[in-house]
Amino acid sequence: MTWRLSRERKRKYEAAEALGLIPRLQEHGWAGLTTKETGRVGAMVRRMPQIRE
Repeated sequence: MTWRLSRERKRKYEAAEALGLIPRLQEHGWAGLTTKETGRVGAMVRRMPQIRE
C-alpha cells in the first residue's frame, strides 16, 4: 500500500524542510516543535500559493 500526502500536508513538509526542521519532525513529530517553529511553518504554508503564482 502506498501512502499519499494531501496537498496541504505536502506543503507543511516542504515548509518544514525549508526551515531545516525535518530531523526534529522525524525524531519527535509535530508535537516536538515549539510554538514559534509551528507558526513559521504555518506562515510559509499560507504564503506558498502566492509565491508559486
